[in-house]
Amino acid sequence: MTVTPLHGLALVFLYFKDKRRIDPLALLVSATLIDLEPLYYFIMGDPLDHRIWHGFAASLTVYPILITIGVYMVERLFDEKLLFVYNGLRLKPNQVKYSPSRIYLCSLIGGVSHVLLDMLTHKNMPYVIYPIANGNPSYIGTASITVEIAVILFVVHSCLRWNKQFSEASGSSK
Repeated sequence: MTVTPLHGLALVFLYFKDKRRIDPLALLVSATLIDLEPLYYFIMGDPLDHRIWHGFAASLTVYPILITIGVYMVERLFDEKLLFVYNGLRLKPNQVKYSPSRIYLCSLIGGVSHVLLDMLTHKNMPYVIYPIANGNPSYIGTASITVEIAVILFVVHSCLRWNKQFSEASGSSK
């Protein structure tokens, strides 16, 4: 079971590859916010915590649209504060405001990648390919450790790319 923040961090390397096209806020929010659903069901004491939001029907349709609207509003209303946060994190952004189509694409990538990873590592995901079938035929059991290792490697790669930017920023300021 991939830890929620790792879902987003595993994708951050995409931002460092192409800052003009990849919206870091949309990517990170869409890859992590989807886990509010299991958190809700966990708090409610329900053992089945991955439901409709953890399925392709939602992650390909409604979810990226909702994230796009939210991120678009945040980028327009809080652009100065967002730039301050990005600079504090040393993301060195080319821009803070992205087009709705870019935000949507990044939201789609984040949400779908989350479902793809979870469907391999969570047995109880009844809506993953709903309405085609009920249940999760993609669960790989104990072999899911390979998915966890892959996610950790992507996180390490993202952190190395981020660290490289720290080094470049330090070298250029000397």
